[in-house]
Amino acid sequence: MSQSDNLILHQGIYKKPVNVSSAVFMITGMTIGAGVLGIPYVVSRVGLMIGLGYILGLGLIVLLLNLLIGEIVVRTKESFQLPGLAGKYLGNWAKILMSLMIIIGSLGALLAYLIGEGESLANLFGGTPEVWAVIFWTVASFSVWRGLQTVKILEKILSIVVLSIIIGLSFGILPQIHIENFYYHDFGNLFLPLGVILFALQASPAIAEAHALLPQDPKKFKKALIIGTLIPIVVYMLFAVATVGVLGLSTTPLVSNALGDKFGWWVKFLINAFAIFAMGTGFLGLGLATKQTLVWDWKISPFLAVILVISAPLVFYMLGWHDFLKVIGLIGGVLSGLEAMLLVFIYLRAQHYGDLPAARYGLRHKNWVAVTIFLVFTTVLIASIISLINF
Repeated sequence: MSQSDNLILHQGIYKKPVNVSSAVFMITGMTIGAGVLGIPYVVSRVGLMIGLGYILGLGLIVLLLNLLIGEIVVRTKESFQLPGLAGKYLGNWAKILMSLMIIIGSLGALLAYLIGEGESLANLFGGTPEVWAVIFWTVASFSVWRGLQTVKILEKILSIVVLSIIIGLSFGILPQIHIENFYYHDFGNLFLPLGVILFALQASPAIAEAHALLPQDPKKFKKALIIGTLIPIVVYMLFAVATVGVLGLSTTPLVSNALGDKFGWWVKFLINAFAIFAMGTGFLGLGLATKQTLVWDWKISPFLAVILVISAPLVFYMLGWHDFLKVIGLIGGVLSGLEAMLLVFIYLRAQHYGDLPAARYGLRHKNWVAVTIFLVFTTVLIASIISLINF
């Protein structure tokens, strides 16, 4: 058997096929990032039980959305990120609109990672958040520049570290929870968690990347999507129970600060280490996906694409954009809502004009899935705008 028989052709380059775990870690690694540190605060403000319902309910909706995107990718012969898919099935206007949403949302997310990394590194090692943000940006940007193979390896390693820390830390502080924190609720903040939780769950740009790792096996790809989406849901619920159950209304916007103050140096070390690794994986995955959007869909040179992706977040950070919760709330509630609504229309067109069959992918009750996603994200969009105005 020749060497090429053991390789798959993707974007004109032969790459070794990988197993399901690599695709799972790519999705999970891109999902678990800066947003998880904002979840405890917004959950504490609305009430723990309501917040857990939000995480589970919105998590299942995001799972449906990811499966829907997965079928679009399976049905498409060419390698596209979301803007390219929008252009193929809806026209150039949709490609431009999706590109603007993706780029703005990606730059905002990368900015959130810089904010969170700067604060977490400063909490752990001392110094100013601004200096640490620049140091993190330098290391992470180099990894994005190195490309898919380096990011894939780093994401798998860092994802294991992140999951180990957050699960271990959560179980470690669970005995300290106060039952009364489960009964508090405030319906005046009912819409506050929506944008933050959706931001923490969002990983749509990673789906095309995951498919690039498993292009010839739709069943394995679908399995990776499901597992890669469910893992963050479970982790977020565990983390919310542990942190809000312990801290209650003492929860701070960046929860690592409050946990470190309450439990001392070992928790301070673990939670800030978790934050550093979690946002590191998010930055790597999102930076790569945004770069590939520019390269695949807009035919921009890889060098110029990297420069645009890594420089813009740093510029906005230096201009003073440091409000962590507002940044992720805006992206999660407003931009994710608009993106999901447009994806529903792309999906409906792909059903009739896709290049390839998706029988082996096996998404059921397709019309109900599409309608549910559209209605939920329309509601979230309106509610998030109201919440941000009053925040």
